[in-house]
Amino acid sequence: MIALAASLDINGDIVELGAGWGTLAFPLAKGFPHIRVTAVEISPVPFLFLQLRALVQKRANLEIVRRDILSVSLARAGLVTCYLYPDAMKKLKPKFENELQPGTVVVSNTFAVPGWEPSRVGELEDLYRTRIYEYRFSPPS
Repeated sequence: MIALAASLDINGDIVELGAGWGTLAFPLAKGFPHIRVTAVEISPVPFLFLQLRALVQKRANLEIVRRDILSVSLARAGLVTCYLYPDAMKKLKPKFENELQPGTVVVSNTFAVPGWEPSRVGELEDLYRTRIYEYRFSPPS
């Protein structure tokens, strides 16, 4: 997903919904030092790990927040990344449609946004041939 992000023209902040252990957030912050990266995680253990990791791997442009993914504003996002589960993607769809700016890129690992047509579907070279869905948001007509 880092290679995919590197190929994008990102106009706005990067928001990772469900940041987990920071496997994506930290490399994104390093790779895009001029862009604000927000890692959103609600689970206490991964959140604590993210906080500790941030003490060791300092990134001035990385903000770690402990919030529900549905409560975080996406209005300034140029790129939204997520690796969640089908029900979460279903719940995020109306949030995306209400908050994202036209042209915002949404990249989802494994799970598609229901009812949206991806602009690109990639496949990782891993054991599971994991699908990566890329969307360029345009408001529903």
